[in-house]
Amino acid sequence: MSKTRSSELKAHLGKYLRAVRAGREIVVTDRDVPIARMIPYRAEVAQGLQIVEPRDAAAPPLGKLTVRAVRVPGVDSTALLREDRTRR
Repeated sequence: MSKTRSSELKAHLGKYLRAVRAGREIVVTDRDVPIARMIPYRAEVAQGLQIVEPRDAAAPPLGKLTVRAVRVPGVDSTALLREDRTRR
């Protein structure tokens, strides 16, 4: 099992993908803390995967979400943002 930093993985992704394809496992770290593990893909394992928490049935379909502004009478959000930014 190899270990690499996330920045190194980003810079040399092809090299690490070839290593995984060859059967090696790669642990990806961020500031020396393991955050991910790359392992070779096996079809029989992937078919057995199950979703732990199904998506909420009341949620809108993915990609179909509409975001609208919320208006609160008497509150000027732009003025609040400007005031906050001048304090920083």
